[in-house]
Amino acid sequence: MSAIHTPFLISSLLIFACGCERGCARSWFEEHGVGSEGRRPPPGSAALNAVDCPDGLARCNEGSVEASRLAMIAQPCRGSPEQCSCPWERVAECDRGCVVDGLEVVVEREKARVQLCAAEADAGAIARTLAVTSPARCEEEQLFRCAGGAVVACAESAVVGVCVRGCFAEGASVDGEQAVSREAAFAILCSR
Repeated sequence: MSAIHTPFLISSLLIFACGCERGCARSWFEEHGVGSEGRRPPPGSAALNAVDCPDGLARCNEGSVEASRLAMIAQPCRGSPEQCSCPWERVAECDRGCVVDGLEVVVEREKARVQLCAAEADAGAIARTLAVTSPARCEEEQLFRCAGGAVVACAESAVVGVCVRGCFAEGASVDGEQAVSREAAFAILCSR
């Protein structure tokens, strides 16, 4: 084959491949559930509408610490309100009540009781407040964040305290719209 025919042959194959990619590849993707509308179920199968319930959250309500359980609830749900809501499992009881009632925090089950139950009166210092705050940043929806042992008040974009024993988990945060005091944030985010 001559050197002149080789470039012509390669360019012809590229043009053919591009043309096929627009038609052949598109139909292949659509047959496999990927199209301009996003991922779709395979042909012949019913669409699955469900609520994904997360694992790894804990909350304290009226002195009971609960941990979330991983689950998927089909929608529409035709069961009782309990069957149609994400499951929570009781993991501990608090002797002195909760630090904050109803606040959901990302925390391991094993640490949930210690971090979410109010500390004993003689528990000692959890954090030192700072006389002068230093600038810091948070992610969206965070109220307080703990990193490097420092507790950040996100609304103020400032470090407001330092945990005596460090953060219970690096990058732990208190999120949401519920009002939480600095003292409660120290109790939840600082290692005890």
